[in-house]
Amino acid sequence: MELSGRPLLDTKPDHALFAGRRAELDRLEADVRSGLNVLLVGERGSGKTSLLRQLAYELRQQSPEEPAPAFVEGRIANDVKTFLDLVRYRLGLRPTVVDPGGWQTALGTMGGKPMLADALELPNLISSLKEAAPNGRRVVLVDELASPVGQTVFGRLRDELWQVPLTWVVSTAEDEAGPYLAPPADAFFDSVVRLEPLTKEAQREVLEMRAGKKGARIAGQVDEGNLRRLLGLTRDLVQGRARRPELLRAASKRDARVSKLGRSASMLLAELESLGAASASDEALLRRLGWTRPRAVQVFHQLEDKGLVTSSTVKGDSGRPRKIYRPAELTEGQTY
Repeated sequence: MELSGRPLLDTKPDHALFAGRRAELDRLEADVRSGLNVLLVGERGSGKTSLLRQLAYELRQQSPEEPAPAFVEGRIANDVKTFLDLVRYRLGLRPTVVDPGGWQTALGTMGGKPMLADALELPNLISSLKEAAPNGRRVVLVDELASPVGQTVFGRLRDELWQVPLTWVVSTAEDEAGPYLAPPADAFFDSVVRLEPLTKEAQREVLEMRAGKKGARIAGQVDEGNLRRLLGLTRDLVQGRARRPELLRAASKRDARVSKLGRSASMLLAELESLGAASASDEALLRRLGWTRPRAVQVFHQLEDKGLVTSSTVKGDSGRPRKIYRPAELTEGQTY
């Protein structure tokens, strides 16, 4: 039984668990085979990462003689240079080395024009990606790239990118998609694939694959189109922590309260549900959100004040106490 909220990997065992998004996977594969650049859009928890991983698996299995797709963790890149170096690394190239005292620094400070160095360096970085595809096109799968970085790469630098023999599939959250769908970045993407909420049939497929006969029975009791929340609800039901009606009402109230707190609170709780637990200094969490620690502390306090997360204090590696946050459990009779 596999009901954790972690994304599926591009491995044979995890591929066997994939269900509910076959039509979207087929479309992505057809677009990539046609050399189209694709933007994959879906709300947090809809299954974008798992879908990209399964696309990588399918492409490898069907064309083992071709170079494997490069999977790039876009959420860990906070600026364009870091992202392009990460792409180079995932394509099997050595990252570039920036000399902090060299010509880039000089150009970046001359006349108070810090963009001059970028204007010269970034196109060269993109052009260097050609080294990864000397004999044909390569596929790059980018998971959750921050929209400011993506807008620069696929918008401002799109002409340079078009000259590189790479096919791109880029995923983004629904509330981050705007810059990708507006000029000039919109012209770069030939196809936009949106992950709609899972249908009842798709929910049943997922739960049968993840939890067998017990999952099939539960599928008739729940209706949740978001993959992450569907698995969370099912996990609670399997473990007997709540009866179905009370659990669904509690989840609905929780989601409504988080929405009222604003986008930042919704983003943080979604990431926390994915990680299970985290502190405000958790580097993985901060990278995924693009936040500073003080910002995370502020939003964690908002969520805790409303009873949406719980916290405990543990001793860290340095001996200093750390405050660890977890999503509040949904239990019957719970109110917000």
